[in-house]
Amino acid sequence: MPAIATTPSPCFIRLRPSLSRHAAVYPLLAALLVHVGALHAEETSVMLAPVTVNAYRPADSIGASTKTDTPLVEVPQSVSVIERREMDQRGVQNLNEATRYTAGVLPESQGIDNRVDDLYIRGFDAGSFGANVMLDGLRAPSDSSLSWNRTSFNTWNLERVEVLKGPSSVLYGQLAPGGMVNQVSKRPRLDQEQVLQLQVDGHGRGQTAFDIGGANGDGNLMWRLVGLYADGDTQIRHTDHKQWFIAPSATLRFNGGATRLTLQGLYQKDSGGSTFQFLPYQGTVVKGARGYIKNDTFLGEPNWNVYDREIWAAGWQLEHQFNDAWKLSQNARYTHVDSLYRATVGNGRRGAPLTDFNTLIDGRSLQRRAVQGIGDSDALTIDTRVEGTFGSGAAVHTLVAGFDWQESDWTFLRHAAQVSPAAIAIDVYDPIHTHYDFAPTLLPQMSTRETDTQAGIYLQDQIALDRWRFTLGGRYDKTRIDSLNRLNGQRQDTRDEAFTGRAGVSYLFDNGIAPYLSYAESFQPTAGTKREGGSFKPVTGKQWEAGVKYEPARIDGMITLSAYELTQKNVLTADPRNAADESFQVQTGEVRVRGIELEGRITPQPGFSVIGALTRMSSEVVRNNDGYTGNRMVRVPDWMGSLWMDYTIQGGPLRGLGVGAGARYVGETRGDLANYLHIPSYTLYDAAIRYDVGKVGNMNLRLSLNASNLADKRYVATCTAATSCYYGTGRTVMANARLSW
Repeated sequence: MPAIATTPSPCFIRLRPSLSRHAAVYPLLAALLVHVGALHAEETSVMLAPVTVNAYRPADSIGASTKTDTPLVEVPQSVSVIERREMDQRGVQNLNEATRYTAGVLPESQGIDNRVDDLYIRGFDAGSFGANVMLDGLRAPSDSSLSWNRTSFNTWNLERVEVLKGPSSVLYGQLAPGGMVNQVSKRPRLDQEQVLQLQVDGHGRGQTAFDIGGANGDGNLMWRLVGLYADGDTQIRHTDHKQWFIAPSATLRFNGGATRLTLQGLYQKDSGGSTFQFLPYQGTVVKGARGYIKNDTFLGEPNWNVYDREIWAAGWQLEHQFNDAWKLSQNARYTHVDSLYRATVGNGRRGAPLTDFNTLIDGRSLQRRAVQGIGDSDALTIDTRVEGTFGSGAAVHTLVAGFDWQESDWTFLRHAAQVSPAAIAIDVYDPIHTHYDFAPTLLPQMSTRETDTQAGIYLQDQIALDRWRFTLGGRYDKTRIDSLNRLNGQRQDTRDEAFTGRAGVSYLFDNGIAPYLSYAESFQPTAGTKREGGSFKPVTGKQWEAGVKYEPARIDGMITLSAYELTQKNVLTADPRNAADESFQVQTGEVRVRGIELEGRITPQPGFSVIGALTRMSSEVVRNNDGYTGNRMVRVPDWMGSLWMDYTIQGGPLRGLGVGAGARYVGETRGDLANYLHIPSYTLYDAAIRYDVGKVGNMNLRLSLNASNLADKRYVATCTAATSCYYGTGRTVMANARLSW
C-alpha cells in the first residue's frame, strides 16, 4: 500500500508498502484524514466546539494503598497514579508503557515481550511472572512453576494505573517487597463520553477501539461496553499479533442509592507470534563478527513460533452503605486463562551465566532449541471488608476490617524437541530459517497440576488527629501450594502462615507540605523442600521509608521526595553442607536495596503539564552461600531518570494544538548475582503531537501522532545468561483518529 497522503492535514504517517492485507483498516483512516483536510479547507463548514485544552491533572486520591478513598497527600507511602487522560496523551498501549515515567519502576525488565507485563519496582519483580499485578484490587491467576500461562490485560479497558512502592502485604497478602501495580477497569458512569478510535502504527498494525455507555432516566441503571480489535506486524520480523477483547459492565443502584452493584465481564483473545527471544551476549551487548544484531531480527521459525491465549473473566463489585458512617464492600472475580506457546530460541539456560561470552559458532551462528508449553488456569478471588468512621475524643478513625480468599488451579505441560541444537543453528546476521517440523520430536519435559490457596484477615485504622494522620494495620495469612509432578507422580504440599504489619504517620502543613514516615512488611511463599524434609518458610521483606509530599495550593500537582531501605530475608541460597553432587538449599540469604526517589506531576499553568522522575538505588547481596556476598542485585540500576512535558495551545488560530516530548534514562545493570553480565545504560526519547479539530457533524475529532524511542536505539534491557539477552522496544510510531460525542 502506498504512503498515506492528505491535503492540508495536521497528521500523516508513511506505512510499509507490503502491508496490503490490512486494506480494510487503512482506507478508512485515510478517508477520514482526507475528509478532515477538506473540512479545514472550508472553514465555514466546521463549527468549532469548545475543547478541553488542559493537558492532564494529577489524581487527587488513591484506593489501592489503603482500600479507602484517601487523598494522595495523606498516604504515608510513595505512590504514583497514571490517569486515563495521561495514557491517551502519551499514546500508551500496554502496562510497561504506562509506567515509563514513574520513579523506582524499571518497565520492560526482560525486553520486548507481547505475552506479559514485565516490570521491576525498587529492585524486585512486580510483573506478570512475579504475580504482583492486580486488576481492580484482585490478583490475577498465579502459580509457583515456570508456566507461561499468564494474563496481560489490554490497557484500553483501564481508567487508571496505581503504582504502590514498597511492601503491601497487609492489604493484599503474598507480594514482593518492592511494590505492586493495581489496574482499575473502566466502569459505568453518568457522564459517559462515547468514543470511537482508529489507529495504525509504523509496523502496519491497525487497531480500532470503542468505549460507549449510557444510563436510564433516574441513573439507577448504567452500562458500559469497551472493546478493541488489532491486527498486524510487530517490531520483530515474521511475527504478527492479533488481539481483540470485549468488556461489558453494568451498575445497578438499589435502596435509594444505598446499595450499588457493578457487574463486570471480559473476554480477550491473543493469537500470532511472540516478540520474546533469547539472544546471545555476543552480538547484542558486545560486538560479534559482523557487529551488532539488528533489533528486528527474528531467530525463531515462522512455521513454529506462536503464542495463542484466551482470557475470560466475570465478577462484581458490591457496596452497601448502612448509614453515613459504615459500609460493606465486596470484590469478586473468576478468571480463566489458557495458552499455547511454541518457540525456537537460542540454546541456553536462564540464570546460568558463562564467563566466556563467545557463544556464537564462527562468530555468527547461534545454536537453538525448540519448546512447547500448553497451560490453563482457573482462579477465584473474593475480598470482603467493612469500613466505618467514628470519633474517639479529638481523633477521627477510619477503620477497615476484611477477609480475602483466593484459589488458583493450574495445569502446565512443557515439551522439549529432541533435536541437536547444532542441527538447527541459525546465522544471526543473515538468518535462513530451516522450517523444521519439531512436532514429531517433542517429549514431555515438565507436567504439573497445582492448586494455590491463600486466606487472610486484615485490620487497618487510619487516624486523623488535628493535622496528624496515622495509619496502623496488621494481617494474618495462611497459604498452601499443592503441586503434583505428573511425570513421576511426586506431590509437594507447602503450607505457610505469616503475619505482616504496617505503620505510618504524616503531618499536614497549611502550605501543602506533608512529611511522612512509614514501616511495612511483606511475605511470599517459597516452594521446595529442606534437606531434612518439610517446606521452607516464606520469604519476608521489610521497608522503612521517610519522605515529604508537596501539594501546591495554586496549581494542580504533587511532588514526592522519598528515601527508603528495603530488606528481603529467608532468601534461598546453597546449603554449605552440600557434597559435590548435591544442590540442597537453606534460607540464610538476604538482599537489600536503598534508594532515593523524586517524582512530580504538575500543571504549572493551563495546558502545560510536566512529569518528572529521578531514582537513585544501591543494591547489595548481604548474605549468600554461593559466593555472591557484596555483589549487586539483578536489574537494579544505580540511576534512572525521566522527564515528560506536554503543552496545548490555549487560544488563537492554533487553539487545541498540543505537543509533548520526553526522555528516559536507565543506568547500567547486572543480569546475574555473580555480576558477570554487565548491561549498558541507555537513553530513549519520545514525542507526541495532536490537534483537537473540534466539531465535525455531531462528533468531536482529535488527531494525534505518538512516537517512542524516536532514534530507534538498539538497547539491551537485560541478560540472564550469556545466551539469554533481550532487546527492548525499538521505534514505535502510532497515528490516531479519535471521535467522541
